[in-house]
Amino acid sequence: MKNIIRALKLIIPMAPFRMTVYLLLSLPGAVLPTVMLYLQRRIVDNAAGLNRELSVLWYMRPVFLLIAVYMVLKLFELLSKQYMEFGYFRYVFMGLDARIHEKSARISLEYYDSARYYQIVQNAKQASMFLVFTANLAIMSLVLGCNLLSVGGYLTALHPVLLVFVVLVSAPVVIEKVQGAKYRSKLLQDTVQAQRRKNYAFGLLAAGERKKELSHHGACGFVADKYLEACAETDTLERRHIGQMGRNALVLAGIKALLHGMSVFIMVRLLVTERITIGGFSVLLTSFATLTNAFTQLFNHAGEILQTSVMSEAFFTLMEFEVKDGTSCMEPVHSIEGGCNHEIARLEKVSYRYPNTETFALKDISLSVRRGEKIAIVGENGAGKTTLAKLLSGFLLPTEGFLTLGGIPREELMEDSCFAQISAVYQDFGHYKLTLAQNVYLGDAVGNRDVLKPMDMERIRGALDWAGVLLSDKPEELLLGREFGGTELSGGQWQRVALARSCYRQRPIVFLDEPTAAIDPLEERALYEKLDELGNDKSVILVTHRLGAVRNADRIVVLEDGSIVETGSFAELIDRKGRFYRIWNEQVKWYQA
Repeated sequence: MKNIIRALKLIIPMAPFRMTVYLLLSLPGAVLPTVMLYLQRRIVDNAAGLNRELSVLWYMRPVFLLIAVYMVLKLFELLSKQYMEFGYFRYVFMGLDARIHEKSARISLEYYDSARYYQIVQNAKQASMFLVFTANLAIMSLVLGCNLLSVGGYLTALHPVLLVFVVLVSAPVVIEKVQGAKYRSKLLQDTVQAQRRKNYAFGLLAAGERKKELSHHGACGFVADKYLEACAETDTLERRHIGQMGRNALVLAGIKALLHGMSVFIMVRLLVTERITIGGFSVLLTSFATLTNAFTQLFNHAGEILQTSVMSEAFFTLMEFEVKDGTSCMEPVHSIEGGCNHEIARLEKVSYRYPNTETFALKDISLSVRRGEKIAIVGENGAGKTTLAKLLSGFLLPTEGFLTLGGIPREELMEDSCFAQISAVYQDFGHYKLTLAQNVYLGDAVGNRDVLKPMDMERIRGALDWAGVLLSDKPEELLLGREFGGTELSGGQWQRVALARSCYRQRPIVFLDEPTAAIDPLEERALYEKLDELGNDKSVILVTHRLGAVRNADRIVVLEDGSIVETGSFAELIDRKGRFYRIWNEQVKWYQA
């Protein structure tokens, strides 16, 4: 019930005028059926008391009115349905999507490294649909409630005892729905584990990559047996429940027959004692089906509302997610006094642990980066290179220790103000299914107050030329990616596009995380010379496992198991013959005969 109230409080203010229009278009469906019952009674009573002195037109008038009311009812049903889909709920869907994007934009990017947060966002997106369903079902239930009151009130006006008739007709539906919901819930609870094992085994047999391994090892038969065992367990439980439901259905059918028989007895009794007319009797026959159908739909809606309200919980989980961001802005690096001695970043005894993990990715890191300095971060896989780069870029906040950017504690800075200083090529760069020009433009698309900048085609062509992306003379027309009928690129070409995007951005701090991982080794040296050009008069932080790329770095930071084990220039580390020297020699062996 809590989620239902929250859903309505969220949805109704989002588009109150549109919701009012939708409700007004739906309300005729609650009232006009009663008008049709009244006209039906008139028609039958007129026919029963036929007077040949009256004209045929007099008898046909209520018939024509009945047809007109029916047409008006269907017109409003069509209008309400069309308006619901295209005039109201699409608007609400976009509003909910905007809420999700707005909330996601305010949450620190470090949470995107958490599978739990990623799942929350995905679930919230799916839950927005259930929020809309909840609101729609509430409106439909309101209309059905009004319909029941309208029909029930009309029947009571015919004769007060017909209130008992309404209760007798509706009671079997109430009993049936309550019992059915109870048994379905019990069946789901009893079969949930067997169903999960069944689905898991089926997934192993159906998924391409898993099937290859299972087939290679000859294990498909074993998994198939597990699937059949789960199917047999599910079938046994379902048969047991179906048998119990069948026995209870027989008892319920007897109760329904008794109550329906009592309803028919009341109808006939009123007709025989002339308390109602033949027309009233025909109305009761029609109302029997109308009331039963209305109560059935109302209870179906109630069950669906409860279900959708549970499914919409994920949306509110995201909306209530705690947002941590500072209030200060990082001062532009090029405007800071102090020249090359000014520190753009300082870490003091910093440790970092990713959300929902036990071990630290970095431990007790102390490091400073000066303006205009070129820092290379090296180490084996899992040493913590990318994590350290993300801390230096403001992407992450320390779990322990102290981090300042531009002389201001990181937790006091707004995340966006940190990113505004940085041009980056991360290891997991984006493959955007847009035009080539748009792929580059995304590097510097947003200006002050989130206003989009105009696309600078001259700069875009210059960046593409710098990165060696020679694919088209009209990059604004070349669509990338097969999904939309465009041109697919190789891994190396995509990486060059990412480098062009970084070049187009032009910021005082450059982060490069394995910027040539997908580049042919023969072209790598030439590309690193271009990266040196890109880093002129800028602070550069390079993360790489290819040690040949770090020769020109002012300082090399060597990581091992999340800790700094060495720092120094290339020549200093080679002369020291420590960890860097050993890794260097191991890599050199691969290029020696």
